[in-house]
Amino acid sequence: MGSQKFITLVAAVVIAVGGFLFVRGRHQSDVLRVVTWSNYLPESSLAKFTQETGIRVELSYISSNEELLAKLKAGVTGYDVIQPSDYMVRQMVGLGMLAPLDHSLLKNLIHIDSYYRDLPYDKGFKFSIPFNWGTTGIAINSEKVNVGENVGWDILFKSPDPKHTSFLDDMREVFAAAFRRKGKSVNSTDPASLEEARATIAQARSQILVFTSEPKPLLLSGEVNIAHIYSVDGLAAAAENPKIKYFIPKEGGVVWTDNLAIPKASARVADAHRFIEFFLDPENALVVVKDKWLASPNKEVVARIPDGERKNKGLYPPDDVKRGLTFLEDIGETLLQLNRLWTDLKSS
Repeated sequence: MGSQKFITLVAAVVIAVGGFLFVRGRHQSDVLRVVTWSNYLPESSLAKFTQETGIRVELSYISSNEELLAKLKAGVTGYDVIQPSDYMVRQMVGLGMLAPLDHSLLKNLIHIDSYYRDLPYDKGFKFSIPFNWGTTGIAINSEKVNVGENVGWDILFKSPDPKHTSFLDDMREVFAAAFRRKGKSVNSTDPASLEEARATIAQARSQILVFTSEPKPLLLSGEVNIAHIYSVDGLAAAAENPKIKYFIPKEGGVVWTDNLAIPKASARVADAHRFIEFFLDPENALVVVKDKWLASPNKEVVARIPDGERKNKGLYPPDDVKRGLTFLEDIGETLLQLNRLWTDLKSS
């Protein structure tokens, strides 16, 4: 889950030959259209893919899973590879939006760690392949806020510095945090739990600075000292300012994957498989996570990253912490109620 941006990039190959540069292109109809989160796919990797395959890539960025779903529901076509997160994969499979994957075209699947082969939202990689993963937690500027190592969700909902506190602008994540604070499942559908969570969020909302899915620049500028945040952004902020610490709350929380999948409406299914196969290759997958604080499900990649990253408990949490993490799941009709509650919370 990346930071919020929506831009379009056409990646073309620029190859140096004898000191000269030229662009290798194909007819516009030969472009593979990929929908992704911002800053996930390095331009150098896209250029390499084009150089090896002759297939050009056009990227569009999404700011949320719901935005992607809305586009597909509205009948937007032309996408060939998309990157839905875990719970959205399940929802899209249920709606018949995804094409089944042909494993005979994905030889590099052997590099995916066994832990990720039977994830609850898509057992056996029938429709999706985990691309990167992470957690959702709390980043704190320890220079401004006194904090120990045993951080819980209370520091967000009962912030000691509310005017410098932010929540993610993500309905499911905010309710999940409120649920876990009370020891409930992040996927709770219990009406009493929903109402309790709504009241908790409403009380916090009246005091905090902002809802934003881009808290990293606010942390670095000092506008925010306590942030509800995705691990990729929390760890990146900590790398830039050692006073900022990223915590997975003691009560547990959300673990997420962003996945590669092919929309059923794609007219370039074979090329889409080639794209997925390219990024399953350990050498190419390593470039994606390098210096970006994204965790990889590729066991060969994990073996190759520096010790400092592999042993970072915020990036690769130990087993006892992972046991307290849960994927967001499809909550059926409760999602409609959650949407209503969220709209009321944001507009009040």
